[in-house]
Amino acid sequence: MSLLLVNGLLMMGFVVATMPDAMVLGSAGSTLVMDQDIPSRTCKYSKAYSMLQVRCVNLGLPYIPTTLKTDIQILDASGNRIREVTNTSLAAYTNLAYLYLGDNFIGDIHEEAFSNLRYLEVLDLSTNGCDKLPRNLYQLPYLRKLYLSGNMLRDDAFTEIDVMSPLNFLQVSKNKICRIPQLGPVPTLMHLNVSGNSITSVTPDDLAPFCSLKVLDLSRNPIKFDLAACECQTLNSWLKTRGIRVLPVFNCTDELKSGCPSNAEFSNRTNELYDRCADIMRLKIETEKARYTWIVVASCIAGFLVCLFVVLFCVHKVNKRRKKKLKEKQRLNAASNGNNANTELLNSNLSQPENT
Repeated sequence: MSLLLVNGLLMMGFVVATMPDAMVLGSAGSTLVMDQDIPSRTCKYSKAYSMLQVRCVNLGLPYIPTTLKTDIQILDASGNRIREVTNTSLAAYTNLAYLYLGDNFIGDIHEEAFSNLRYLEVLDLSTNGCDKLPRNLYQLPYLRKLYLSGNMLRDDAFTEIDVMSPLNFLQVSKNKICRIPQLGPVPTLMHLNVSGNSITSVTPDDLAPFCSLKVLDLSRNPIKFDLAACECQTLNSWLKTRGIRVLPVFNCTDELKSGCPSNAEFSNRTNELYDRCADIMRLKIETEKARYTWIVVASCIAGFLVCLFVVLFCVHKVNKRRKKKLKEKQRLNAASNGNNANTELLNSNLSQPENT
């Protein structure tokens, strides 16, 4: 029995000694492998709509992997234990267009965390612990959709922001905001979800800076209206005038019964806010049209120059070919004339009588 025990202990020692450090739990080597190698081995690459996608979902990662392929366009790292996004977390992935970081523990996002993502179109930060966002996030030139539901955002997270991104979808449900986000004029915004917050009042002034808004979700908010000021009917009139579909639908029967007009008039400030947004949208459209026109003109000029070059090249080739043929003909004629002259000289020599 003691011999078997000794053999077993020797065998176990041999196995432990020959196994790589990655398999020895608690060793320095295993920690290194867990921190660096495992994400790159367990994240799955695939193609989605001709884009390179990597999924690192539900892996318990404490950080965004930094050893992935740098040309990825879609990164899904949702369902992990990521707590912060630093200025270097995404610096290598400059081609990202879709970034999903939902269902993590993110509470700290550094100011330059997204500054290198010039092609980012969709960002999902839902179900985290964010209480503020980088200001330059709204400067990304292609950002269209922003998911921020289930965070700790308050009203001050949306103040003093100059939105330059073509943002058309914003979801800030289940946060701690008490009013419609004050983002200034955002002419591209079409869908706004602020459900599940603590918003108590909504006026046309809050919505006028979003001159393209078509869908507004206000559900699960403790919204109240001042009956004497006809606030409900004024809001409904604005929603109807601008073609905005709202959830929930507000019933203003009491205000109508109390004498509020069915078609309310809007204040000068409301109209000014809307006109400012509309002017920005109009300027963008005109700029795009002008740029498109210049592109068409430049393309036509380039096409004309290419055609002209081809024609001139063809004419040059034809002329060169003609000159070559002419020179060849002249050479042949010269040779023929020389042969004729020699023949005539020979004949003349032959026809002379010999000296006796």
